[in-house]
Amino acid sequence: MKTIAVLKSIVSTVIVSACLAPSAHAFVMRFDLAGFSCPGVLTNHLCQAQFDALNWKTNASNPVGHMLLMGSDTHRTEINNNGNFIGCYYNVLNDNYPSYNASQKADDIQNWLTANFSSTGAVPKWVALNEISRSLWGSDANYRVWVHDVIYRLKNTYNHTVIVYSPFWAPTDGFYTEWHNISLVAYVGVENYLSGAEVNSHANSVSWCQSMYQSSVTDYGNLGVPLSQLVLVEQFSQSLSGTDYGRAGVSYAGWDNAIKARAQAAANLNFAGFSSYGWSGNPMGSSDTDLVHFENTYVAQPLP
Repeated sequence: MKTIAVLKSIVSTVIVSACLAPSAHAFVMRFDLAGFSCPGVLTNHLCQAQFDALNWKTNASNPVGHMLLMGSDTHRTEINNNGNFIGCYYNVLNDNYPSYNASQKADDIQNWLTANFSSTGAVPKWVALNEISRSLWGSDANYRVWVHDVIYRLKNTYNHTVIVYSPFWAPTDGFYTEWHNISLVAYVGVENYLSGAEVNSHANSVSWCQSMYQSSVTDYGNLGVPLSQLVLVEQFSQSLSGTDYGRAGVSYAGWDNAIKARAQAAANLNFAGFSSYGWSGNPMGSSDTDLVHFENTYVAQPLP
């Protein structure tokens, strides 16, 4: 009987392993930043109803969960109960540069993660770092090495998988070695923001959105960052007219259409993943009902 039980266990393990083999991850590579700002002011607002919309349940149509990036593990149980996964969002990558060397900064990040993500379970493996400094990256060679070395230690000493957000949507800076080296230890989160106004002005053209996103793929590829290491980051705030990200003041229907066009374009390009950003931003003062509606529009799109 013991031999039969062992054989059953081995067979079960093989079957499970075979079912998991096609995917390198246990979750869909879709990352939603869902930091609470509640009650907060109306212009910076993310409460339970908005969180619940982003923490959608797995079901027959979407059997694999996605990841919510948080500032603490307070909502871990809610996330896990819906079949989803929690990741860490660290907002101050550049704090203490250059007074902290790379090892000190990585250790400081790990200490912060332990303090904020160990009350309801183990510290999550995935960490999103915000963000590479636009000014320092272009002007300071030591900083470029420092960013890599911080991530290298998070990966190799603390066993994290890192996404580092980048404000360069189509870089042509020539720093091939630096970008390529970062791609060896992290995913690069490309902030290529197409505003609702821009998308509407191009008749909500999927092909236009795709051409803009393709610029990121091409230029990062030229700098040694393959598509397999690129996570597209898009902005979803209720921003005002004249803003070059988020809704940018367009109509209710216009924002719906822009969200759909952007998502289709992103899906066509097969980025390694997709990260949504800016859900709490609400300069337009939209109602909770509208905020949840736009989240549901996004959730319905087939990403990444």
